[in-house]
Amino acid sequence: MPLPNATPSTAAQSRVQHYAAKALVMLALLALGGVVWKVREVFHARQAQERHYAESELHIINQWQAESVAKWRNQRLADAMALSEDALLAKALAQWRAAPSPTNELLLTERLRVLQEQARYSAAYLLDSQGRLLLSAQGAASATLPKAEQLALKSALSSARASSVEPRRDPFFAFPFFSLLAPLFQGTEPLGAVWLVSDVRTDLYPLAEKWPTASQSAESSIVARSSSDVLFLSPLRHRKDAELSFRIPLTQHGDPVVQAVDGARGVFYANDYRHTPVMAAASPVPGSPWFVVSKIDTAEAFANAKSREVLALSLPITLGLLFAGLVFAALQRRARLREENLKLELQRNMHWLEGAQKAATIGAFAYDTSTETFTLSSMACSIFDYKAGQTMRLSQWVSLIHPECRARVLAEHQSVLQQHQSLRMQYRICRDSDQETRWIQVWGEFESLPSEAPHGRVTGTVQDITERKQTEQALADYRTALEQKVRLDPLTHIANRRALDEHVSTQWQRAMRQQRPLSLLMLDIDHFKHYNDHYGHIEGDECLQRVAQALAASVSRVDEMVARYGGEEFAILLPDTDAPQAMAMAQKICAAVGNLGIAHAASATAAHVTISIGVACIHPLFIAPSAELIHTLEDPSMAQMLFEQADAALYAAKQQGRNRAVLQPTLTLNTDDAA
Repeated sequence: MPLPNATPSTAAQSRVQHYAAKALVMLALLALGGVVWKVREVFHARQAQERHYAESELHIINQWQAESVAKWRNQRLADAMALSEDALLAKALAQWRAAPSPTNELLLTERLRVLQEQARYSAAYLLDSQGRLLLSAQGAASATLPKAEQLALKSALSSARASSVEPRRDPFFAFPFFSLLAPLFQGTEPLGAVWLVSDVRTDLYPLAEKWPTASQSAESSIVARSSSDVLFLSPLRHRKDAELSFRIPLTQHGDPVVQAVDGARGVFYANDYRHTPVMAAASPVPGSPWFVVSKIDTAEAFANAKSREVLALSLPITLGLLFAGLVFAALQRRARLREENLKLELQRNMHWLEGAQKAATIGAFAYDTSTETFTLSSMACSIFDYKAGQTMRLSQWVSLIHPECRARVLAEHQSVLQQHQSLRMQYRICRDSDQETRWIQVWGEFESLPSEAPHGRVTGTVQDITERKQTEQALADYRTALEQKVRLDPLTHIANRRALDEHVSTQWQRAMRQQRPLSLLMLDIDHFKHYNDHYGHIEGDECLQRVAQALAASVSRVDEMVARYGGEEFAILLPDTDAPQAMAMAQKICAAVGNLGIAHAASATAAHVTISIGVACIHPLFIAPSAELIHTLEDPSMAQMLFEQADAALYAAKQQGRNRAVLQPTLTLNTDDAA
């Protein structure tokens, strides 16, 4: 018998099972697709985050290197400008050129030696205005400047400003060097210049060669633009002898250094001189034609990211066929592990970076304008004496600023926030824990955040420059001591004739400009030659010292000056003092010297040491003076008439018997006299 046909219910069950299988397959495929899409999304986000970390790290390294190069260049320009303004050095050079002596030469060579050793220059020379080498830190020198420095010298002397010569090679030195010419003047007359030489191999190149993290391809270079190409000023990692010789034409727009000189800033992507894809960052060096370009091969920068993406996409496809949920859980776990590894890697890199910052005492900070808080790196925390990882509120930062700097710093801070300017400033801070005052230098850039408009943030670096400031102060103290040595009489320890001439010139111009009286006392120890012959030169020196002390004790105002004019002659300048007041002062001084009671058995005037004084006074009286008239009368050379008047009065005092003061009639300058 034939089998019976299937019942309607059995057929329906078969169709249900068939559709259920299809639904399960579709659900499995949908689940697998969802898993693949989600995992791909997660890892794309991780890849973007890693790219951001890599770009941020490269940007910070480039900024740090650019700031280091700028600091190096600015310090040398500051040295040159300080030398140009060093009137004491110019006078010492003029004196040595006028009257060469071992003492004057030793003073100049010692100044060059201190400059070369403390400021770490390879060489330092004194030049005349024709470019001939006169002295070095080691003594006498005889040579002529190279042509490039000759041109820089002419520019420096014509503009009265320091000039520089960009790094180059020259047979004059066996090393590549950077030159600075600091002009020296006596008044408006050019005397010559100081030539400062830096070996860029030891001073400049290491600033670009240092890379805080381990890398096989990373390198930084200092470049400068010319009319048709870009010149590499520093060495390259992947090309030997590139410094000061290797050039890239401006027509190669795809090269990172060409993009840098054309205006590219921050992080960008290009093909370098090896035709290799790189991630690059560029920063101009402020105040110079230089640029710092830092780069790393993109293959190295993102090698880990690509391998992780391939693995992330293959795992869910393989395991999703077995069980989608298990695959997703496993991938999530792996993602967390990779995230942790990425964080560890980033931490290691940041550790390297922080080590480099610590070596240079440079820390990083970020200021959030919306929360008014500072986020500090570990080195920045150390500078401000904060615990690592601790944020700093705006009010806390303000309290750290030294009171003398606070108004200026806050005004600059507000200007940066309002005008979105770059931040460049130096100021002092007073730390709470040790109450120590430290000098810091801050560089920063304002960064707008579109997602948080109108707010933004300021990111930058902070550096402890206390030691540099202390060195600058030591050099200033040395200059002050040297100036005192040049302006003081070594025997009596009062002002010498050079200091007197300078002070008379200043006070003469003031008296003419303000129409105020000016008096001068010229005095002489009576019969001092007989005193030396009778008592000996040792006693004579002691007599000069005691008389000088009595004279110095007689003046009280800061603008009054007592000076040894020469031998046993002294001079006292009395600004804002008329003839009766000057005469009263002279009589007081005569009595004070007599009261010293210094025995003088060889004197024909008295049994003790006495003095004779000539008093002169000048009083300008102008009636509607012209600017030309005032300019003529302010000429310091006209002050000679005051010395002539006082000297004539001193002669009269000696003729009248000595041990007295004689007043020369007051010399009045008015419009009619000048005409």
